[in-house]
Amino acid sequence: MQKEKKPYPIKGIINWYIGNYCERKCFDKPDRILEHREKLLTFAEKNPNLTMRHKEFLDLFNNHMTICTLEDGFKRRSIGWNLFENLQNISDYDSNKIIVKNNSITTKKGNLSKPVYDCTICEKHHK
Repeated sequence: MQKEKKPYPIKGIINWYIGNYCERKCFDKPDRILEHREKLLTFAEKNPNLTMRHKEFLDLFNNHMTICTLEDGFKRRSIGWNLFENLQNISDYDSNKIIVKNNSITTKKGNLSKPVYDCTICEKHHK
């Protein structure tokens, strides 16, 4: 039997979300990240005693807030560290053009370009 996860203060949940979702998807749009961070932190300031679980925040953010303008499947998708590193090395990456199709990240026009690494060790690590 799995132990029930405890609720966390909303400001901590928001910081977690920004670092693990916003920063990993919209690294190509720093102004957008800053704007969305300000909106989320304003929400936290207006609700200083609010606590919730991470999954509850994801439901709130994805289903009831209109801050994020990414395609819905991409907005909801978690981005692991290796995928994040690969996305950073795609020269024509544009978070506005990314969609999730058949559970894979692609563009509205087709497949993503291949990542290009400056370091041969990094390139071998990500194959």
